[in-house]
Amino acid sequence: MRVLYPINFIASVGADRWMGNGYKDAFEDLGHEVFWIQSSDPIESRIKETVPDIVFLAYERLKLSDAPVLENFRKRGGKVAVFVNSEFNEDSECFRVLKEHDVADLYRGETEPEWMKEFEEKTGKSYFLTPNAAHERLHFPVAPVKKYQADIVFLGANLPLKKELFEKLLFPLQKKYNVKLYGPGWTAKDDILRTAAYAARKAGLAGLNDRLSRLRITVPPQEENQLYSSAKICINLHEARTGAGKNRVILNERTFKIPACGGFEICDFITPESVLRKYFNEDEMVYARDAEDWFRKIDHYMGHDDERERIRKKGAERALREHLYTNRIRLILEKLGY
Repeated sequence: MRVLYPINFIASVGADRWMGNGYKDAFEDLGHEVFWIQSSDPIESRIKETVPDIVFLAYERLKLSDAPVLENFRKRGGKVAVFVNSEFNEDSECFRVLKEHDVADLYRGETEPEWMKEFEEKTGKSYFLTPNAAHERLHFPVAPVKKYQADIVFLGANLPLKKELFEKLLFPLQKKYNVKLYGPGWTAKDDILRTAAYAARKAGLAGLNDRLSRLRITVPPQEENQLYSSAKICINLHEARTGAGKNRVILNERTFKIPACGGFEICDFITPESVLRKYFNEDEMVYARDAEDWFRKIDHYMGHDDERERIRKKGAERALREHLYTNRIRLILEKLGY
């Protein structure tokens, strides 16, 4: 089949790029052909150009003028899957499309279903959970390498939303352990590159933006498994989401790719714990219930190699069996009737 899949901007270094690549590569591994639709691409013209069987879109792209385009596409036999989250009603026009039009065969997202009941009530549409996952081509165990050896590693952007969390849970670890941080926003060099790439993008210099953005990648995608396989502990921290409509639980991609890469993960305190335990049992992934429990468990597992190894091995087996992007795609295709 031919699949049209969304990405904000192909040359970005944000999470949407890595998750988009995960879906694109997994679709291709299952024998399908994938085309991108960027946030700046008109939906109707992109459908005409690529002639897809399935169109995937983010709900933020939904405009009233596009509703007839998607409805007609479905009448001609095409399938549409729209990505939604708990902020679905913040944009009035997007909300009108969701509520008043039947533009999709499937409304899906990463937000746990407990936080999407309002979406179902206000739009009359059913919600289908498709959690994040690991990338089958990239995330698998390898032997440790000296380059990435550390007590503790964290790979992720230095985001303002996580400032308080970093100060509370991450930075204190640097006083006691060899902690290595990777990702955008951790150095002055990256700040300069980010500013320059943004300027290039605004000026329409796509090639320059792409080159500058690639320079911001501190761990090449094909080396992520080396990073996670080489550190004693890989920590996972989730964004603080507060405010109207933003109190929700989304397990990030790290939750799944760390164990898939053969890493030993300690996950921060997602509430309720039962959300995480749907995907990994206590003997497959370590979970911290609060800050005190976080530091206690890091100290404990840093000194207990055998326990760490048992949990690491079982977590990797579970992730590689159940939590790959190919697993998610098979569920989506089944839900769409394929």
